[in-house]
Amino acid sequence: MSTSNNMSRSDRFSWSASLQEAGLLLLIAVLAAAGWWLRGTDRLPLTADPTVYELELEAPQLKIAAALAAYEEGVQLFVDTRPAAALTIPGSLFIREATFDDDLLENFDFLFPEDQLILFGDGNLTAASNIAGRLHERGFPNVTILKGGLTAWQEAGGAVKIKTSQDKS
Repeated sequence: MSTSNNMSRSDRFSWSASLQEAGLLLLIAVLAAAGWWLRGTDRLPLTADPTVYELELEAPQLKIAAALAAYEEGVQLFVDTRPAAALTIPGSLFIREATFDDDLLENFDFLFPEDQLILFGDGNLTAASNIAGRLHERGFPNVTILKGGLTAWQEAGGAVKIKTSQDKS
């Protein structure tokens, strides 16, 4: 019996030592992986570099000079795509992403498929592009996006007005 007790202790010691070695190897592997990950360079940039990436828009961009000329001639309708703002271009309609269907229905009497629409926002081309795509789907082929948004419009001397309670916000 004393032999079986000795083997049992020996087996236990062997298992204990094996588990300790496995745990130590696992700890070393985790530390090595963490060190490699921390030293590694980012594989993807956190921000898109405009010189590398080109945003595919649903409508072409219109330069400020052309937009100012169109405004003076009164041949195009301006559409404000911003969810909320204090200033806007006089005479513009409001169609926003979140309330697109309601806004389109509200402006139904003023919009016709052959109208030339200039969408503008706060410079965020994604929102204006999404609205342009939805307008294309609804049968409005003549849609452009104002390059630089309302900020560029103001800097170029374009007319602005303060939104009133009669304007839909």
